[in-house]
Amino acid sequence: MIVVNCPLKQDDIIKIVENIEIENKKVFKYAKKQAIKIYFESDYNNVEACSIIKKVIKESELGKVLYFNVVAE
Repeated sequence: MIVVNCPLKQDDIIKIVENIEIENKKVFKYAKKQAIKIYFESDYNNVEACSIIKKVIKESELGKVLYFNVVAE
């Protein structure tokens, strides 16, 4: 399970992460929200998945202004 910690713009973060495609396949699925934590399921290695999500969010318009972190749980 991958967790994105971000108190603001959570719905936008969910859209960004769910639309990440690797080899033409969407690899992250929204699981639940709990306070500032947004949980995603993935078949990818947790360390690799965290880096991919972090990179994609940082490259987005939101990522330039939001404080967030991505961790495996």
